[in-house]
Amino acid sequence: MGISALVLTYNEEARIKRCLERLDFADEIVVVDSFSTDGTLDIVRRYTSNVSQNEFTGFSNQWNAAIERANEDWVLIIGADEVISRELATEITTAAREGNFDAYRMPRSTFFLGRRMRHCGWYPDYQLRLVRRIQAHIPDRLVHETLVVDGQIGTLRNPIVHYSYDTMADYCRKMVRYARAAAEQKHKEGREFHIIDLLLNPGHSFLKMYILQQGFRDGLHGFVLSSLTACSSLLRYAFLWEMSASKDQTNEK
Repeated sequence: MGISALVLTYNEEARIKRCLERLDFADEIVVVDSFSTDGTLDIVRRYTSNVSQNEFTGFSNQWNAAIERANEDWVLIIGADEVISRELATEITTAAREGNFDAYRMPRSTFFLGRRMRHCGWYPDYQLRLVRRIQAHIPDRLVHETLVVDGQIGTLRNPIVHYSYDTMADYCRKMVRYARAAAEQKHKEGREFHIIDLLLNPGHSFLKMYILQQGFRDGLHGFVLSSLTACSSLLRYAFLWEMSASKDQTNEK
C-alpha cells in the first residue's frame, strides 16, 4: 500500500529541502508549485520528477490538483514548512500497510519565533493528513481547508513538526493574508458585518488563548502570540466591514 506525499510550494527555497529530505519513506513525492520566482523548483527536482505548476486560486484547488497527480493508494498532505520525524514516518508506513482505518490524524507541534509552543491551543492541534487516495478531497475554501473523509479515522501518536513563523515580520505577513482570506470566505458565504463582532471577538480570542488555553504558561511567547491572534481577529472583521461597505456603495450606484 504505497504512499504519495503531497507538497505545495511558492518561493520556499529557504526551507523546502528540510521538508523533502524527510519524505524519503514515501513511495512518491508530488509537488504542485504556484510559479515560484526563486530557486524552489531547482531544489524540488532533486527529490522528485512529479512536479507541476498551477496558478494559485486557493489552497483547496492546489491540494486537489496534487491529489489528482498522485499514483499511490494513500496520500499524505504535508506543508513546505513542516517536517515528518523518523518516528512519525514509521507510524505512517505501518498505518498505510495495515490499513485499519480510512484516514489518520496526527498531532502537530508548532514553533513560534524559535520556541516550540506547548499551549495556546497550538498543541496537540490534531491534523487529518493521511487518507486513502480514492477518498481524498478538499472542499473549496479560501482558508482553513481540510480533508473531508467518509470513513473511520485513526490517530497517530508522533507529531508533525511545524516551523511556521521564524520572525515577527513573517507572522504579520501571513496574518494579514489569512485574515483577508477568512473575511473573503465569510463574505462569499453571505456573512454580514456586525459591529459587535469587531468589538468583542478580538478580546475573546485573546482571553481564550491566553487564559483558557493557558498561553501564559508559554511565557512572553504566549502573551505575544495571544495578542497577535487578537489582532488577526480584528483584521478579519475589519476586512469584512470593508467588503460589506464596498458592496453597499456598489448597490447604491
